[in-house]
Amino acid sequence: MNTADEQDRLLCVPRRDLERARRDPETWPELAFLAEHTAKGSVIDRNKAARLGVLWALQYDRRPEDLELLRFLLQQEITFYQEVVPWGLASDLTLAGFLVAEQRQVEDLWLHWTAKNISFDTALGYHLYHLLTGGITAAVEAVRASAHPDRGRILGDITSDRHTDAAVEQWLNEQRAQFPATPADESLKSWAHHAASLGEREASRVFMTEWASGEPRTEDTLNTLQFHLAQLGYLTEAVAVQREVITVSDASWPGARAFNLLTLARLQRRADDASSAWKTLEEIHDVMPPDKQGLRAGLWRHFVRECFLVAPLTPDDSTARRRLAVSDEHLRGIPRLWMDGVLDAAITAAEEVGDPQTLHRYRTLQRAAACEGEQEVSQATRRAASGPTTS
Repeated sequence: MNTADEQDRLLCVPRRDLERARRDPETWPELAFLAEHTAKGSVIDRNKAARLGVLWALQYDRRPEDLELLRFLLQQEITFYQEVVPWGLASDLTLAGFLVAEQRQVEDLWLHWTAKNISFDTALGYHLYHLLTGGITAAVEAVRASAHPDRGRILGDITSDRHTDAAVEQWLNEQRAQFPATPADESLKSWAHHAASLGEREASRVFMTEWASGEPRTEDTLNTLQFHLAQLGYLTEAVAVQREVITVSDASWPGARAFNLLTLARLQRRADDASSAWKTLEEIHDVMPPDKQGLRAGLWRHFVRECFLVAPLTPDDSTARRRLAVSDEHLRGIPRLWMDGVLDAAITAAEEVGDPQTLHRYRTLQRAAACEGEQEVSQATRRAASGPTTS
């Protein structure tokens, strides 16, 4: 696949949709947040892919006359985050914010302030300089003249001595480098994410693989590649990359090898290779820290949870029962069993293997663990409410 040709192909529909939006604002509702409730009880935005495509096309074709469209798209991204994204911040919101900020209109600071205050993560990650690209003096005057309920907070944030127009300009230049105006200047990793957002799995795989081939084969590079391939559903390739991760990883901390092998086992299970997954779990057990308490408890819970998930996938009933018994032995002595879903996996395994006695014991253990968890959370809440103690 020629990546340049593939880039042009992927941009055809977004560019067409952008021209349509420019010609007819009455089509903008097709780019607006539109909630749809899934069978699993979650909420998705039916127009998310179309809106991302238009934002992407706007990144490569910036015009002053697009300001109203840009404002509309940023507002829809804000609504999407408010309704669907309780935590996190991705390039969809920051690209929309940057394209509005680059227009340098002081009145847009209120829209940026709303974006910044969606969640804890946006408060940290959506830069204050979005509010200041129309000039710091003009921004301060606009806020002082307003009756906005957050007037005092905003003034406190934007009147700091460390904020200068030069610093804002430097930030804008950094954003321009992050969101280049020319498709050829965009990294292949970014192209991979663009393609994935448009549902182009194979193109996304090719872009990310091409990006990784030009990078040092470090653990960070390989982890990025493996995670992306797994997200796309290319599990066989993700397994191969994770094996490479294990060979190059830094084993300076005791749980490093166990952690990387555990990732491999998960991928093998998801790829319907229960036999290989169990062999990997046996290898993990040999390198697990002997102490199941303290900082190692979480690693043990995740390891045992994976054992319970793999055990019932074994076609042979006797082998499945043996693996359930091994998993049960690993479970003993692990604290805080109300965490990390380990008992949910244990109960499911006992149900699927067909072991009513073990199933009853796990359900009893789950009830006790739930009570323990409630008590621990309650105690932590009381300690937090009482504040620090002094001697």
